[in-house]
Amino acid sequence: MNRTERLYAVVELLREAAPEATSAAELATQLSVSSRTIERDITTLQEAGLTVHSAPGRNGGYLLVEDHGLSPLHITPAEAAAMAVALARNPEGPLADAGRSARRKLMAAMAASDPQAARHLANRLQALGGAVAAVLQDAVADQEVVELRYRSPDGTVSTRLVEPIGLVTRHRVWYLLAWCRTVEDHRSFRLDRLEEARATGERAPDREGDPGETGRTTRLF
Repeated sequence: MNRTERLYAVVELLREAAPEATSAAELATQLSVSSRTIERDITTLQEAGLTVHSAPGRNGGYLLVEDHGLSPLHITPAEAAAMAVALARNPEGPLADAGRSARRKLMAAMAASDPQAARHLANRLQALGGAVAAVLQDAVADQEVVELRYRSPDGTVSTRLVEPIGLVTRHRVWYLLAWCRTVEDHRSFRLDRLEEARATGERAPDREGDPGETGRTTRLF
């Protein structure tokens, strides 16, 4: 991480912690630098016009009084969700650290303009950040048949082979749109009811008809 990137990171970490103060030692640990480096960075930010106050005392530290960054983002909740899902797609890859940093900045920018939307986005990230979501995202992209273990509203768990079509959100809930081979029809599966998703390696055939056009996406399990 170069100095410019670190200055952005310091601002976002202070914004994320507000209204609590953050010590130089805490910032140094999170950014893998020395406390002296953080103190120099804070001075640079203050000289650049950011209102960073020093809070004295045992639990003191630095506090970003005015909630703004070096370069504010103006994004909608939908745009933020799309970027966050993309950033969560490869949590252990070579760009994992950069992705986590970008997601942190994204959440901080959302929190500054729309706290409720930011909280909802955090819930989406938690729901979509696991192994099941990664399998489904790849299956949609590669048009690959997936085996699902799915829990119905009454608690019954079934195993189904499905041909993924897309991932959509409706009323703040994420769904997998797919052709279900068990019932030979289009179905929508709630992601929070999926217990497991396993790629089969089989390529799904092209099928006529769009579930959105037929209205079958309203038939939600």
